[in-house]
Amino acid sequence: MRYSISVTKRQYAKTPLLLRSLGIGHIQDPIYRPAGFPIWQLFYGVSGSGTFMMDGWRGILRPGQAALLAPDEAHSYQSLDGEWILHYVGFEGKLCQKLLASLGLGQSGLYSMARPEILPEHLYTLERIVLEARSDSGLQSSKVLYSLLLDFSQSLTPLPDSRYTETAGMEKEMILYLEDHFQEDISLDMLSAQFRRTPEYLCGIFKAATGETISHYLRHVRIHRAKLMLMEQPDASLREISEACGFHSLSYFGKVFREATGFTPQGYRLGAVRQQTPATVKKLR
Repeated sequence: MRYSISVTKRQYAKTPLLLRSLGIGHIQDPIYRPAGFPIWQLFYGVSGSGTFMMDGWRGILRPGQAALLAPDEAHSYQSLDGEWILHYVGFEGKLCQKLLASLGLGQSGLYSMARPEILPEHLYTLERIVLEARSDSGLQSSKVLYSLLLDFSQSLTPLPDSRYTETAGMEKEMILYLEDHFQEDISLDMLSAQFRRTPEYLCGIFKAATGETISHYLRHVRIHRAKLMLMEQPDASLREISEACGFHSLSYFGKVFREATGFTPQGYRLGAVRQQTPATVKKLR
């Protein structure tokens, strides 16, 4: 279901946050907006997956993750694997930029959340307010929007491996390939066959574009995915997480994870569970 909410000049002047659009269980069509969109948009993945592209980054939105798009920035997004279902909310208002900046959300990005259920809860509340169409619905939706953004900022984990400096041609395609196939066995010979270039050439252009070796970048992607799984899937075994992130030796996974984070995988998981404050989550990342 999709809703478009109109506002008066008086409402805009008196209400710091204004709900302008809402989508619940929306089957998303491909979108291409070279001139951007005039309001803030927050998306939540329900099922399927899709890709978001903006100036400077490209990321994949999966179920339980969120994407924030700033106003007037060129962007596009589309499904990757058939039907892609999203919840979304569009909003604006005089308080938006200052509030979002204070919450660390002053620019577009993709995020995972320690508590992914909080966004649907707030969005369902907004839907009830819209359907009731009360005289104070603008003020009520503003209050819910404020709570939504505050709770979202307390729960999120940015997805830095989905962001990159825009590069031309093959370097960009290699980054996307590593992000999409990190759980597989990836070797230089495989990449050489995939991109029809020598291993030496691929290593050289990748290092020049990113400042990292291919193996180091791939390890970063895998460790980041492992950290998310450890926080978000408490019932998954370490072996399951290890294999899902491309580490087929549990002992090697533990060694690499400790080198990268300073924690054992189990220690990281226990710390994330016991300490739920934003400051602690930041420390553990």
